[in-house]
Amino acid sequence: MSIKMLLKKRSHSNLDYKIILLTKTRKALIYEVVRRFAEVTGALECFWRISDRSFSGYVAEVWFNELQIAGEFARVCSDRTGVNCKLRVTSEGPAKFYVTVPCL
Repeated sequence: MSIKMLLKKRSHSNLDYKIILLTKTRKALIYEVVRRFAEVTGALECFWRISDRSFSGYVAEVWFNELQIAGEFARVCSDRTGVNCKLRVTSEGPAKFYVTVPCL
């Protein structure tokens, strides 16, 4: 059985709401699974937060000091979720790099 989720998205042209059907190709991970994977890979911090951009409505924000480890973490999570888990560089926060992963 496929997982389907209905979301409403505002159209920029007429501000009407449109319904977008998300198919089973997108799978949000359970936060606890992301947190445990983050611990095993050497993440410094893992936070759960609400996200306006995530199709699930929530993301795990996972912080790393090493780019190579953060990149591999993002790649594995992207493979599992079916979406691009973004890797960002920052000068603020508990570490240099963080990855956002859609979660529940």
